[in-house]
Amino acid sequence: MKRFKRYRLVLIVIGLLLLTGVIFYLLKNWRQEKVEIEKSALPSPQSTFSPQLESTKPQETITATPIPAEFNLDVPFATQAPGANWDYTHEEACEEAALLMVKRYFFGESITSDSDAEEGLQEIIDWEKKNFGFFESTTAEQSAEVARKFLGLQAEVIDIPSVNDIKEIIASGKLVIVPAAGRELGNPFYRSPGPLYHMLLIKGYTQNRFITNDAGTKRGENYPYDFDTVTNANHDWNGGNVEAGAKKIIIVGK
Repeated sequence: MKRFKRYRLVLIVIGLLLLTGVIFYLLKNWRQEKVEIEKSALPSPQSTFSPQLESTKPQETITATPIPAEFNLDVPFATQAPGANWDYTHEEACEEAALLMVKRYFFGESITSDSDAEEGLQEIIDWEKKNFGFFESTTAEQSAEVARKFLGLQAEVIDIPSVNDIKEIIASGKLVIVPAAGRELGNPFYRSPGPLYHMLLIKGYTQNRFITNDAGTKRGENYPYDFDTVTNANHDWNGGNVEAGAKKIIIVGK
C-alpha cells in the first residue's frame, strides 16, 4: 500500500512538471508572436543620409573687383572766394564751394569765370539761409541735405571712413566731401592761422595721397594730401568743438 502511494505521488509530480513545461512553452511562443506583430506595425526603416550628387555646373567664384592703383576725376575747380575777396561771407563759404564743384561735375558743366563761380556760391548760400536760417559751418548732414534737396544729387553720410572706403568710392565714380579741422590739414597756402572748420573735395588718389579740389586756396586745384593727414583731420562741426567732432564724410553721386 505504501509503495502504491509513493508511485502515485511520483506520477503526480511528473504530471505537474509536464504541465509546467507545456505552459512555459505556450507562454514563450505567445510572447514571441506578440513581439513580431508589434515590429510589423512599425514603419520601414529609412536612411536619413541624403547623398549629394556632384554638380556638373562649375561654381561661380565671387571676387572683389580691384580698384585702380591711381585715379582722378576731372572736376571743375573754384575757390570759396572767386574774386579774391576774403570777407566774412567768403571766409565761411568752403562748404558751398565744395557743393558747387560737385554739382557742376555731375551735370557736366564747367566753371567758366569768377563771376560764374560767385553766382553759383550765392545761390547755395541763399537756399541755406532760407531753409536753415544760416549758411555758416554746415555739418556733414546739412551739406548732404543741400546736395539732395537743392542740387538734385544723391548724397549720404557715412561714419568713420577708412582710406580704402574713400578710394573705392572715388573709383566708383562718386565724389567725397570731407569736413575737417582745417588747421590740422597743414596747408601752407591757407591764410594764417588757417580755418577752424573746413570742407574739401576728394576727387582722386595716388599710391599714397588723396587728390583734392581744396577751395580754401587759389592753389587748391588737384591739391594732394597724405592719407593720414586727411583721416586725422576729418572732424564734423560739432557745435564749434571741431577737433572732437565725429569722423564723417559725404558721398555724392548722381
